[in-house]
Parts: sequence; structure tokens; C-alpha cells
Amino acid sequence: MKLDVHGHEQRYKRWKEYVLKDGEDRLSKKNSDTLLAFIFDMEVGANVSRKAKKGGRSFPRLNNIRQRMIQMMRVFEKNGLNDLTKLTEKQAMDYFNALRTGEIKTARGEVYKSVQDYAKVFKSFWHWWMKSQRKKGTAIIDITEDIDTSKDMKPSFVYMTKNQLYNQYLPYFEEDEQVILSFVFDSLIRSPTELLSLEVGDLFEKEGDLWVNVPDEISKVKGRLFNLMYCGEDVKKYIERKGLKPKDKLFDFSPEYFNRKMKKVAKQIWGDSVSHPKAGGKFSEITLYSLRHSGSIHLRMLAQEHPEALSLDTLRERGGWKDFKMVNYYTEFIGLSGKIEKGKLLLKEDKTRLEKEVEELKEMFARFQRGEVVYDTEKEEYIKN
Repeated sequence: MKLDVHGHEQRYKRWKEYVLKDGEDRLSKKNSDTLLAFIFDMEVGANVSRKAKKGGRSFPRLNNIRQRMIQMMRVFEKNGLNDLTKLTEKQAMDYFNALRTGEIKTARGEVYKSVQDYAKVFKSFWHWWMKSQRKKGTAIIDITEDIDTSKDMKPSFVYMTKNQLYNQYLPYFEEDEQVILSFVFDSLIRSPTELLSLEVGDLFEKEGDLWVNVPDEISKVKGRLFNLMYCGEDVKKYIERKGLKPKDKLFDFSPEYFNRKMKKVAKQIWGDSVSHPKAGGKFSEITLYSLRHSGSIHLRMLAQEHPEALSLDTLRERGGWKDFKMVNYYTEFIGLSGKIEKGKLLLKEDKTRLEKEVEELKEMFARFQRGEVVYDTEKEEYIKN
């Protein structure tokens, strides 16, 4: 069962119970009514765009869109627009341009780093408004066609090498905590939801390796199956030491507390130094999710060095990505290009061809020894006896 680590369901239901009585008191009456109609339709999957995913939205998604919608509505209300459905195309374009340029800042006075997420939520809202009004016989112009939903920049993150993790960082943690850190780096599992939803019974031994099965029901995108490369023995000792049973959760801890400790330790070791120029994140900003990035880059390097043992398809499956966007990102991170080494490729092709010819000669010689064929010296080839 997938754990609701962040309490999204409880938060949403508590908010819903409150607004059903009094409305969203941070907004005008008109915007509040519109917001509630939109969110409650998204809860059951009503009036969604024909291009959008069908069905009701998850609790994390519902909380995300309601919070972003409230923020956007409040900004427009400060500028005198108490009914978002009356927004013009120019007003919408000016708003998102101001977000991207930093003219409009967050409550903390910072530049928005995820303008594309707000743009996507607004597009979803407007297309819902168009469809719901079309059912009533009213045509609404699509004012979102030119709104940019592309990412402004590549996200920054903390990058830690395998050597830094195992030789410099882990010694500052207790034995069980070291297992958690190593497991995330090794498995590329998403934290905290997948990590804390995993059960002991989802692990099994095969051919000397410890394998992990991430079921579909706890995965963000899709389930997957993989073997642990570095921490298999430590995980087995951990399970035995804790006396865990198949139905027990593999790990049970507070992600908030754990991330705080990770930051504290990293700051003691590296201060506020940037982990890597391309990553951008400071060591002191590290979280468990940072180790998913770090483990992915480590495996991408291994895939470059040993393509016969680790393919890009295998890496994509292990990371649980539906496409190669993240694999391409990590490829670019380690400085690889799309150049094909033709010389090496041809050598490999020649080697494969020669190996095949050798096998054919061995087979023919065996048949010669059995008397099934004879060698014709004139034709310089074997013929049936």
C-alpha cells in the first residue's frame, strides 16, 4: 500500500470540509465559488480537457492545483480583478511574463523557479472553464494558447559522488541510517513515498543478489524490478537485525528529521560550498532525493564505461522514467555528446563477424571428424561425403 507520507488526503479533506461551510475566505465570493467548482470537478474528473488525463485527480495533485490557483487569484484580486473568469488574454500573458522576469516575486521575495507549473495549472483551469461553459451553450475564447509552459531552467540539485557518499558522508551516521542512504543511492528509489511504502516482502534473493520489486501501486509512474549493486548484504543484515517480517515496512522513519540531519552533517563537512557547477545545489541543501540524482549520474557513468553490462534502457527502467528525458539530462551532465565512435563500432562489428566465422569453422571441422563432410581441395571447401 502506498503511504500518504505528507498527509495529502487529510489536508485536502480538512480544507474541503472548511470551504463547504464558509468558502475560501482568502478570495472574493466569485473567485471562491469558481475555485470550488473547479477543484471539486477535478476531484471526480469532470469537465477535463479532451487532451488531459481522464479520471479524478490524486490528493497531492488536488492540493497542488488549489494552492497555486489561490495564489494566482489573490494576485489578480490585488489588481482589482475579483473574477478570474473575466481575465483577458493580454492580462494573462502579462502576468506570466512578470513571473518569468521576476517582476512578480514569491511571498519570500524570491523569483519563481517553477513558472511552468503555474502556467500548466492555469491552462488546466481555463480549459475546464471553457468546457463547463460550452455545456451551457456559452463559447469561451482560449486565452492560453500562447502561454509558455516550458521550463525556465534546469533544476538545481545536490550531486554527491559514490566516493564522497561512502567514504566521507556515511561515517557520520548510525548503522541503520547508513543503510537508508546507501539504499536510495543504489536503488534510485523515489523518496519518501516509494521508500517508505516498500515492504520487506518486496525484496527477494536471486543468484546471490538481493532484488527489489517496486509494485505499481506504490510507484509514481510504474513498477519496476532490479537488483542492488552495493548495499544488498547490508540490507539483509539490517532486516535480520531489526527482526522484520515480510509484511513490515522496510524503513520507518521521519523524512523531515532525516533530511534535517543530512543537511547538518553535509554543512559540517563541506560548509556552503556548491556540490558541482552543473548541479548548482549546495551540499548543505542535500535531501534523500539528492541521492536519487547522484545514484542516477553514477550509473550513467557506468553505462558509458560498460555498455555491455548496463544499457540506457536498463537505467531508464531502474529509475522508473517513462521516457529518456532524465537519462538525456544525466548524459549531458557528465559531458557526453551524441558522437558515435565509428572506429570502435567497426572493430566490434569485425570482432562479431570473426567470432561467427570461427564458430562455423569449428562446427564444420567437427562434422569432418565425424565423416559427414570431406574437403574438396580444388574448390577449397567442405562438401557432403
